[in-house]
Amino acid sequence: MNEMDHLRRMREDVPEPTSDSLNARLAWRPGHPNAAASAARRFGSGPVPGRLPLAVSGAAVLVAGAAFAVLVLGPLGFTRPDPVTLTPASPTEGSADDGATEVMAPLAEAVRSQPVDGAVWYQHHVSADAWGVGPEGDRYGVYSITEVQSWVDTETGQATHELMSADWSLVAERGREAWKRDGSPTRWPREEERWEIPRGDEEEEGPFTPGTVSYFFGDTRMSAQDLQGLPSDPERLREMLRPESEERLNEEDAAEAGFVVVPDPSVETVRVNLGRPLPPEVRAGVYEILAELPGVRAAEGVAEDVSGRPAVGVAYDVEGLLDGRYEERLLFDPGTGLLLSSERVVVEVPEWAADWAEPGDVVAYTLYETTEWNDAWPDVSGPEVTEGHH
Repeated sequence: MNEMDHLRRMREDVPEPTSDSLNARLAWRPGHPNAAASAARRFGSGPVPGRLPLAVSGAAVLVAGAAFAVLVLGPLGFTRPDPVTLTPASPTEGSADDGATEVMAPLAEAVRSQPVDGAVWYQHHVSADAWGVGPEGDRYGVYSITEVQSWVDTETGQATHELMSADWSLVAERGREAWKRDGSPTRWPREEERWEIPRGDEEEEGPFTPGTVSYFFGDTRMSAQDLQGLPSDPERLREMLRPESEERLNEEDAAEAGFVVVPDPSVETVRVNLGRPLPPEVRAGVYEILAELPGVRAAEGVAEDVSGRPAVGVAYDVEGLLDGRYEERLLFDPGTGLLLSSERVVVEVPEWAADWAEPGDVVAYTLYETTEWNDAWPDVSGPEVTEGHH
């Protein structure tokens, strides 16, 4: 099987491949003609001609189905439509940061002692994406906010979710006058590049009838049960997260498809596991790997997450939205070691968002309100969730 056949195979999978299965091998960068279209759709600017890269278009299609929100896009940020795959800037440069290791080591110890009081992995979280709304050139930022709870039974391999609510808020107080100028709206209709704000998902019934869930751990597809048997040794986990050498894509073919091959394992390949139902010892091993990746550093000066909860964590630079630059923060509870939030912060504002975004704005986040093991399983209703892959 040649490289392009491999791309076609991934494209034809049902459901279509998501960032976690592709980032093990490759990462998208600006410079391809598809970049402008993808970036515009991500942050609410006007439509730009172009066709999305393979993995990007797959994610955009899958997010259209509310029933697939959990099983397709995965626990970490699965409620937010994120058709642009951001990857570490200059991943080949630099080395492991001692500050990141100092932050993650006590978190790994804390998470090892977390109780496993049942076979059900339960998460309740709130996700938000920022969009520019209003007249072109004088827009203001609003969040589209979605609240979701999800369950994964690691004994049966079944998973389900409930879309609890949808809401909105201003990204920053500076946008209030422009919002009032526009008549103080509380809903923005769907446009070509984004869903309506707030999303209408809260009208759907749930939790949904459970369906089988599977995950890509590196190149290996695993069930929820398989995850429970992963080794805890960080070196073994690291090897599993590296793609097989014969499956690596030729750089020229990858560039033609809209991707750039990056060193492995990539930050995104490791990061996506933070929200998965991993045993405590395995989660601790993933933390150690994360801390040792080039480009990952301590989140200096950050003492709380975007909701105000005490937090510590790590950060890394990301690029992929035209001329903008961003910092991705992964913040943890200093007591339990569990993930509290993932947050994307503007470092350099892209020109097309200059009328509503500023450096320091959090333009996407997922807040984990509850993460725990228990034996609670919800009464289910609504359409069946078919098999999905995280």
